[in-house]
This record gives sequence, C-alpha cells and structure tokens, in this order.
Amino acid sequence: MISVLRGEKPVSIPWFVDLIYWYETEKIKGSLPDKYRGLEGYRRLCENLGCGTYGGLISFPGDVKYAGNVVIRHFEEESTEAKLKRTVYETPIGSLTSLERFSKVSYSWRTVKYPIETEKDFKVYQYIIRNVEVKPNYSLQEEQIKTMGEWGAVSSLPPRIPFARLLIEVCGISNLYGMLLRMREYVEETIQLMENLDDQFYEIILDSPTPLVCFGDNISSELVSPPIFKKYYMPYYKKRFSQLHSKGMYGYIHIDGALRGVLPLVDETGADCVESVTPAPVGDVTLEMLRKLAGERIALWGGVPGAYLSVAYPDDSLKILFYSIIEMLPELGRFILGSADQLPPNGDPQRVKWISEELKKIERK
Repeated sequence: MISVLRGEKPVSIPWFVDLIYWYETEKIKGSLPDKYRGLEGYRRLCENLGCGTYGGLISFPGDVKYAGNVVIRHFEEESTEAKLKRTVYETPIGSLTSLERFSKVSYSWRTVKYPIETEKDFKVYQYIIRNVEVKPNYSLQEEQIKTMGEWGAVSSLPPRIPFARLLIEVCGISNLYGMLLRMREYVEETIQLMENLDDQFYEIILDSPTPLVCFGDNISSELVSPPIFKKYYMPYYKKRFSQLHSKGMYGYIHIDGALRGVLPLVDETGADCVESVTPAPVGDVTLEMLRKLAGERIALWGGVPGAYLSVAYPDDSLKILFYSIIEMLPELGRFILGSADQLPPNGDPQRVKWISEELKKIERK
C-alpha cells in the first residue's frame, strides 16, 4: 500500500478490506470463532482471507480529557422497543444532550438527537471544545503495528474536520444547513475555534509511529456541494496535508458516498488518496470515469462495493465487477483494491477470500 502512496509500482496488487463492521457484528451474535478473537485473532482472520485490513486499526494516538468542570455522562436504556444511548455534556454554562438508537437489523447506531439545536447550544459547545486537553499515547498503535504487521494499515484518526464534525456529529445535516442561513456567524465562529484547537491533535499525530492518517469525514457529493467543499473543506485539508507531508506522512480521505461533484476537487487539497471509492452501479461514477475525474496524481482506494461482498448480490455480479477492475488497472493508475466501504453484517467472507485467490492467480501469470 505504501508503495502506491509513494507513487511507486507495487510488487503485487494491494487488497485491503474493512472487516470491522462484520467482525463486531459476529461478536455481538456470538458467532465469531474463538481463533479470530483479539488482535492476534484479527490478524489470523486476515491471513485466512488473504487480505489486509484497516478497520479497527484507526484511532487517535492519545488521551482526551476535559478541564473547566466539563463532565460527560453516558447512559444506556433498553426496552422491548428500542436500545438507546444517551450522552450528556455538562458545563458551568449549560448542558448538551445527544441520543442514539441501535438498529437490530443493521447492527449499528443512528443519531436521533444532536447536541446543538439552538444559538445558546453553540456557546456551550464552544466552552466544551475550549476545555479539551490531549496528551500522546502511542501504546495501542505500537501494539497494532507489531501484531498486525503487513496485514494491517494502522492509521491515525484526527477529529473530523470542523464542518464535517458539525454535519455528522454535532448538528445534523438539515439543522446545520438551516443554521448557515439563520446564524452563519455562530457556525463560522465555531468552525474557526475548532480548527485552532485541532492543532494540538495534529502535534501528537505528527509524532505517531504510523505514517498513515485517515480523514474520516464520510463525504458524499449529495451532502457536500462543490461550493461548500471549496469554502469549508479545502483550506483545512491544504493546511493539514502540508503538515503531514513535511513529516513524510500520507493522508487519505474517506469519501464513501456520491463522488461526481467532489472528486475533481480533491487533488487540489494535496490529499494522497481517496479511500472507499464506490463505482457505479452502487456509486454515481463508472469505473471508466474515476481516473478522469480524480486526475492523475491522487491514489484511488476501493472499487468493490461492500454490498457485492454480501449475500444481497449474486456471485456473478462480484465476478463481473472484479474482472472489469483488473482489465482497467492500467487506466486506473495508482490504485489500491479495497472494499467500499465495509464488509457488511450480511457479508460473506468467502467472497473476500475468492478475490484474494484470484489475485494470486493473476500474479502467477
């Protein structure tokens, strides 16, 4: 993988699958074999399937605490109707609350109430982030690098960039865009404060033992228009990628949604790679158009929709797509074959293994 990010030709086709969604679901179900449990078991799973992974290996290499009498409390509530997770942020000037609901169908959490809903909430949130304190702790990354070896793309995870954090974690989509119309000054004041306070996270990341950094911003062109990307994403990315490159590090942006509007703009940010690239018919861009939209420099990582690795699609769909990707490798240029974005709960690990075995056949030719 690193060779692709460096612009070099890899010895073999890199093949990385985000296994963690499927893996954690199997643990919840109680159906994960004991031999695959724990970090060594996770590596054993990768060895058995013949793929590398990065899911579960992405984290901020430090400890986060809060000063200024900020207290964060977590509550779980479960009934026959729903399983809920409530987080309360208490401060001397007020409190914020978020609420998440667990889906027994998708085995995932969905936010149903966001912390910021009013002008006053912005002031409370600003107080909270002003009192964030971080210190480095590289022990987890060091253990993951040692245990996973070539099977794991251990990556640092900074906070989502400020606009993405507000969009996904703090305000919600419709709320944030409404607030940009009604109270833009509070939104932009908060974004600037978040950017300044993020510096302490990057100071730690720049000294981490892994050269890889994941920008987990979950971008989709359906939600982030080109004007929004240019105004709120691009300047921040330019600053951070410049910092990473000064230390010989590589950053990849997680774009797991529609690509057409945003992909042509990413090259200018200085990003090394776009990860979780999902082609049509699941995504909105054909394989043939991916490289044309991305430009020649940036690496593309993905190509295999997670749905195609599940029982929801027939085997033939996966095979047709896989062979199409292989035929197009010369046109795709700098490319890391990967899931886009995760092996889902109904995923079939044997499909992952089938791709691994096909890649070996290709390499032997």
